[in-house]
Amino acid sequence: MRLTIPLAAIAALGLFLAGCGGSEDVHESLAGTPAAINVVKDVEAMARACKKPSRKSHQAGVKGYTDLARVTSIHPEATFGPGEAEVTMRQLLHRAVEKTGHCIDVSVDASGRYHVD
Repeated sequence: MRLTIPLAAIAALGLFLAGCGGSEDVHESLAGTPAAINVVKDVEAMARACKKPSRKSHQAGVKGYTDLARVTSIHPEATFGPGEAEVTMRQLLHRAVEKTGHCIDVSVDASGRYHVD
C-alpha cells in the first residue's frame, strides 16, 4: 500500500510533464501500431467494394468506412503512410471516400462534409 502512493504520484507527474512543452505542429504517427494494420484493412475493404461489387463486399466496405471514420475522429491529425507520402488520417479518409465512396454510398462535398447516399 505504501509503495502504490509514490508510484501513482510519479506516474501523475510523468503524465503532466509529458504534456508540457510540446508543439502543436507535431503529429503522432500510426506507423507500426496495431491501428495501422486496421487502417490498411479498412481502406482495402472499401476498394474491394468497388472491384467486386456484391452485398458482402458492400457491407465490408461500409464497415471499413465506419472503422476508418472512428479512428479519424480520435486521431484526426495522426499521420499514416510511408516516408514523404504521409498523410493525416483526416486526409486519408477524405481521399478514400473520394475514390471509393460511390461504391458504398458515401460521399464528401467540397466543404469536407460526409453524406450517406
